[in-house]
Amino acid sequence: MRRRFTIGSAGLLVDVADAGGAVATGAIPPGVLGTLGAAPASAAPASSSAAIKTAAIVRKTVVAAEDLDGTLGYAGDRSVAAGSPGTITWLPAAGSVIKRGGRLYEVDGSRRPRLFYGARPLWRTLDADASDGFDIQELEANLKALGYAPKGMKVDRHWDAKTTTAVKRWERASGQIRDGIVELGDVVVLPGAIRVTEVVAKLGSGVGPGAPVLSATDTTRIVTVQLSATRRALLGKGDAVSITLPDETEIAGHVQDIGRVATADQNGGAATVPVTIALDNAAAAPDLDQAPVTVHAVTDTHADVLVVPVEALVALREGGYAVETVDANGHRQYVAVTLGLFDDGLVEIAGAGLDAGQKVVVPA
Repeated sequence: MRRRFTIGSAGLLVDVADAGGAVATGAIPPGVLGTLGAAPASAAPASSSAAIKTAAIVRKTVVAAEDLDGTLGYAGDRSVAAGSPGTITWLPAAGSVIKRGGRLYEVDGSRRPRLFYGARPLWRTLDADASDGFDIQELEANLKALGYAPKGMKVDRHWDAKTTTAVKRWERASGQIRDGIVELGDVVVLPGAIRVTEVVAKLGSGVGPGAPVLSATDTTRIVTVQLSATRRALLGKGDAVSITLPDETEIAGHVQDIGRVATADQNGGAATVPVTIALDNAAAAPDLDQAPVTVHAVTDTHADVLVVPVEALVALREGGYAVETVDANGHRQYVAVTLGLFDDGLVEIAGAGLDAGQKVVVPA
């Protein structure tokens, strides 16, 4: 896990009494101390006639954020199993996206199970003799969504003549025997469209009912983060985040779900909970699977604070920090400051008499 603080629209103020304390609390990034000028509090500023470089104190809203390692991928694990015995004669390629009505695989050169959407798998042969049931309603809903329902067909649990007409229209369009019967193995019901991740069965191999054929995921793009279980409160459901993609572009997202079951690392590391992040504009994400990304999670916000470039800080010998201000007449003086957020070359400060627009000395 990496840590980043962002100057943007909010912030976290950290008071430090001395250089060592500042580094220990994380207020000052490692390496910054070596770049700061040092001066005793009693020292007079350098001559105002010397050529100096200045920067303006700026008032901004500051955001405190943490960088979390994430993985861009697809939601949900799905599996497709054979519904009838036979020899596999066609298989889709890994990476293929199969939508409602699409063929999933082929058995014996003619049986081509189709994908229907729903909550329950089909468990019986369906035809005009079938008793009322939820599976009939599920079948009718799919036939209607695919455009095969005749005018006036009701989507309910009862099979009637219009249901038979819809089934025969679907059978004709998909190259099946037009008998008005939906047998086990003709349809595979899953919650939605799938993206094939692995072709489990082999072309030419024999399969029986229940044998695995394909492994897949949903087509929904998500980012997952394995968050330390002790830091579960860092994120809340619905929290907005930004995500840096492998090409360094950023997209927006929000926390969709935070797991409740902690899992220990196989190497004995700290237990983590899975965090699922939905993308606000999934179309902006590249077509990558298991790609590393960085999730920027806002942890606090402070509005209307003062910031200066980090190099404007002066480390005082007796401890603490100051900035050297320059007025309109070129007069320079040190003003003690407490430090807040560091990021992108800026640091949040607070000090007596300081305000936006004042000039501070920075190294030339």
